[in-house]
Amino acid sequence: MFNLEEIFYEFSEKNVIELIGKISSFHRAKGSLEYSQTVKTIRNFVGSSNLFLFPIDKTYNSWKSPFSWNLKGGFLKYYNGKYIVSNLYLTPISAIFLSDKTNGVEKLKVFDVGSGENEEDYKDFEEGNAVLAEGNPRIVYHYAVEKFGAKCILNHYMRSQEKSIDRTPELLPDTVNYTSFPDFKKKYAYGYALPYNEFLELKESISKKETYIEAFLDSDEGTNNIEVIEKTLGKHTDKQSILLTAHLCHPKPGANDNASGSALLAEIMRVLEKFEDTLDRQIIGLWVPEMFGTAAYLTKKVPKNAYVINLDMVGEDQFKTGSTLNLTPSPWSIPSFLAELLFINLENHFFRLSLEKYSGGSDHYIFSDPNMNIPAVSLTNWPDRYYHSSEDTVDKCSKETIEWIGKAVLKTIYDLSNMTKEVSAQVEGKIINNHFKFIAEKNSIVANYINYITYTKLNQLSKYAEVEKELLDFFKEKVDFVLIPTEKRKIRKNKGSISNSWQTIEDILWFKSSKNKVPNLDDFFDEFLNLFELGFAKEDAINIAKSELNIKEDVQYELEYYLKRLKEENLIENSYF
Repeated sequence: MFNLEEIFYEFSEKNVIELIGKISSFHRAKGSLEYSQTVKTIRNFVGSSNLFLFPIDKTYNSWKSPFSWNLKGGFLKYYNGKYIVSNLYLTPISAIFLSDKTNGVEKLKVFDVGSGENEEDYKDFEEGNAVLAEGNPRIVYHYAVEKFGAKCILNHYMRSQEKSIDRTPELLPDTVNYTSFPDFKKKYAYGYALPYNEFLELKESISKKETYIEAFLDSDEGTNNIEVIEKTLGKHTDKQSILLTAHLCHPKPGANDNASGSALLAEIMRVLEKFEDTLDRQIIGLWVPEMFGTAAYLTKKVPKNAYVINLDMVGEDQFKTGSTLNLTPSPWSIPSFLAELLFINLENHFFRLSLEKYSGGSDHYIFSDPNMNIPAVSLTNWPDRYYHSSEDTVDKCSKETIEWIGKAVLKTIYDLSNMTKEVSAQVEGKIINNHFKFIAEKNSIVANYINYITYTKLNQLSKYAEVEKELLDFFKEKVDFVLIPTEKRKIRKNKGSISNSWQTIEDILWFKSSKNKVPNLDDFFDEFLNLFELGFAKEDAINIAKSELNIKEDVQYELEYYLKRLKEENLIENSYF
């Protein structure tokens, strides 16, 4: 295996910063020409690689991509007045994703519909015009366009507001937020994302007089492809391959989300290639359109005996963005010590770091399937003051953060081939600490499974370095193996996690309401299916998933609705529920 000191000398955080700058100059919508230019940038940097093209109009492992969208330009202005958005070529984030092209320059009257998420908001609206709305544009589209015949949506909507880090519209009045129409969009519509100050100015104008806009937007279908880059190093052996993933999509600038992950992955692969002759396993780098690209890749190649480390928003200057690096472990249904190992390599008192409970939200989530049995962890700085906005620029990135995370990932790869007793002891300690965070659980099935997870992690670790036999025996004796299923079920009809591509507007509204009650309901559904596929009885799978995700509420009704909809959409086998 490579010499760690030499590989650290080879690693260049300056390369990563420069590459973030290049990537963030492109508007990286799925299927766009600028996404293809970004692909070329990555491939030019990393050298030899494979490029997989997947037609965007197909479904891959239940993931149906939004249509291919390539923004070409446009503007928005008051009729016979000043510009609101002067040039979409320069500020493409100002166009709502999946907007149709206009019929030349269109003159429309604008109606203030408040949130735009309820029918009563449209009582004064006149069909064929524009709405000004501050609700979620995916929901606004349903009412404004599908129900009331609007052509254009002018929108200010900031996701994930967080006062503790000054992430509010009032404190970021000039910021444009990344927004999109829903994946199921079928009717003609286009839209613009407005900064808060422009939104308020337009709102005031409407309150005083009839207000008209002139709108021009040009877009087409682009390449109609999902483009996935794969770079493979090392050789096939009996040791776990390591799959490093990063999503390449998102609007310009998107420096931290996720030019940072894509650039860091490129530098890690460049460095490892310098030492390829010393690698004792296969290492694969994968750059994808988020989740859809990973799901498509798994229809072509399914790694076996592998680990996954996902890099998503890993460049933040934590002082500027208010972020903490969250390390998301693999779910309880796929026990692994990988998160504990990566955590000890990340521990550094100069940075904020947190080992979280399992959650989805990025490409590690696609591997959440016990029938694949691939432990996948993710690194994400969260929250981020400038998340999904025009202010997510390279000056919000930090060379120190990039060096910290990049070298921790390289050290983790090194440790998987050169585990010392010191490192093994640290990992043991972290596993035991995590065990006692959960073991107070009173339910015997849950407690037994927690004991099993701890024993499994320690047993896995023992394949890499010596683990105290007394410790292994202690936890082995605590497990009632009769209560651990030995026969798996195959419930889902796809590989990996089940997407939300099947959801109708009714489902979206139902989920919105249900997640007000249980914010991590999606993760619960995902993990329940995993545990049920492992062979646990339905009630046991519910209790284990609730304990893992710290859910106290009764979610029986929500689960039954979810399972009913999955059956109706033919995504799971009917015979089990």
